[in-house]
Amino acid sequence: MELGVRAWKSWIWPGIKILLVAVIAVALVKIAFFSSAPEESAALPTGEIVEPTISPVLGTITNDVTLTANVQESPAVEAKVPMMGTIDAVYATQGGRVEAGDVLASIRNEKTPTAVVPTAPDATGEAQPAPAAEPEYEWNEIVAPTSGTITKLNLIAEQQVSVGEAPVAITPASFVVKGTIPPAQLYRLATTPTDAQVTITAGPAPFTCTELRIASGAAAKSSSAAQDPSGASGAPETTDTTTVTCRVPAEVTVFPGLEANVVLHGGVAENVLTLPITAVKGQAETGVVFVQGADGAIEERDVKLGLTDGTLVQIAEGVSETDIVLEFVPGADQASPEDCFIDPMSGTEVCGMLGG
Repeated sequence: MELGVRAWKSWIWPGIKILLVAVIAVALVKIAFFSSAPEESAALPTGEIVEPTISPVLGTITNDVTLTANVQESPAVEAKVPMMGTIDAVYATQGGRVEAGDVLASIRNEKTPTAVVPTAPDATGEAQPAPAAEPEYEWNEIVAPTSGTITKLNLIAEQQVSVGEAPVAITPASFVVKGTIPPAQLYRLATTPTDAQVTITAGPAPFTCTELRIASGAAAKSSSAAQDPSGASGAPETTDTTTVTCRVPAEVTVFPGLEANVVLHGGVAENVLTLPITAVKGQAETGVVFVQGADGAIEERDVKLGLTDGTLVQIAEGVSETDIVLEFVPGADQASPEDCFIDPMSGTEVCGMLGG
């Protein structure tokens, strides 16, 4: 009996342990190097790319165009000559203060004398010489078109002047807010506003700026490309620009150079169909959307557009709330691959909606 126990401990049990270790090692090697699953199957994609879609929804669009500007002194206003003639008297002085309507100078212009009829012969039968004709003049005045300070005065008595000349300039004691707006943004202004809401940086409370004017023109732009190889400057480049100017109320205290934020109110559309601007090809008056049918086919559809706030655009005609539209115009800039993810419920790849 004692001999059997010793044999179990010395030979049989160690042998069993060695056999178990060998079996486990063989199994691990087979799993690691001799898997029966084909390697190619692991590389096969399991999802499909799905274009994100959206349906038009009812909403409100507040069409406010915002731009940055600064405060400037009001530009000088010219007083023009209304009639050809001679300056009879000058009543204004350089640097003097005038009010709108003040007379700055008077103008006289001698009329062509009318023919004088000779007098009847006297008792001797000799004709008497006609009396000298009195000169006749017409009169007019140069008046101040605005209140302010005279900053240009090119007038003296007996000076000859012509219609349309501008010998006087008056700088108003007022300020304007002036900024630029990209010409494409003018599409958002269906009607030209007459005023704007202005907020001065670190200044008084927001106020309404009146006498708003929108003017287009060309502005010079410096560029290294405008220089020839010798380093001499050539003609400056020009770029189209649209300026927005409005007058600061007299009761608002401002200073030249202050920065301002200007809001142009372009209208409000309430309870209208809207889509993101990313879903519409074209963003002013007319556009094209890409409607997905029940069979998945994509149809290009013309739509009529209304107001836009830069994020959403009003769809006036062309689609309804039941239509399904591609959220991004095909071929336009969309979400990058890093913005795509696999939907864990459907196994499909979804792009452009990461983060909701």
